[in-house]
Amino acid sequence: MIRVGVRALLVYREQRIVGLITSYDIQGERPMQFLQLSNYSHHRDICVADIMTPWDALPALNWETLQSMRAGDLLHLLEDACLTHVIVVEGDRKNSSCIIRALVSRTRLVRQLAGTRHAHH
Repeated sequence: MIRVGVRALLVYREQRIVGLITSYDIQGERPMQFLQLSNYSHHRDICVADIMTPWDALPALNWETLQSMRAGDLLHLLEDACLTHVIVVEGDRKNSSCIIRALVSRTRLVRQLAGTRHAHH
């Protein structure tokens, strides 16, 4: 993740998305909390599946809703909900007809909005 400069990855298993793993999940408190509750003794023994956010728990926005939102409103939504990432889906998440349209990063959105402001000055 460090080498390619990404902070979040969707996790696939058998052609299906099963979760999201972020750099904070790996470097933050989650691994230490997991270690205390597990039989593992080392950080390196923890699997992605142990600390990722599972698909059913991933915060999601509807594609149609996103298209009518302003970027600033989306940023406020992420900040108010204390979310670092949100997936954007089209269709019903409960069945296989769901399409993932985007993965929105709060950090990247802040950076892009700051760049937009500087471009207008």
